[in-house]
Amino acid sequence: MSQENIEIVRRWIWAFEHDTDTFVALAHPEIEWAPFEENHTVFHGLDGALWIRRGWLDAWAEHRMDIEEIIDRGDDVVVSMHVIARGKGSGVEVDVRLYPHAKIRDGKVVYIFEHEDRAGALEAAGVDG
Repeated sequence: MSQENIEIVRRWIWAFEHDTDTFVALAHPEIEWAPFEENHTVFHGLDGALWIRRGWLDAWAEHRMDIEEIIDRGDDVVVSMHVIARGKGSGVEVDVRLYPHAKIRDGKVVYIFEHEDRAGALEAAGVDG
């Protein structure tokens, strides 16, 4: 089951940037998402997930999210991501690493907390770092 969960998260991250239908199909209807850009305010449900996605895609003229590592512990998955983007209006460039901790339920992403440090993400997922 763990390899399947890794693939679900990998496809969901790809769909975040490229494919709304797949993004929605892989998001659990009860998803809870705490993005770092919103000070970890929790957004609920598909409407919340789509709001986060739309806000990200609307803000950046160019963006790329490279997955560097995926670690799983059953239904918990931690991703090491390198995010590079350039703002649409401002031209500001962003080059950061994020460590989303995801949980999978019923073959869908049901929880995302975007950590800014790897150790915190691994601890939250119960993975020895």
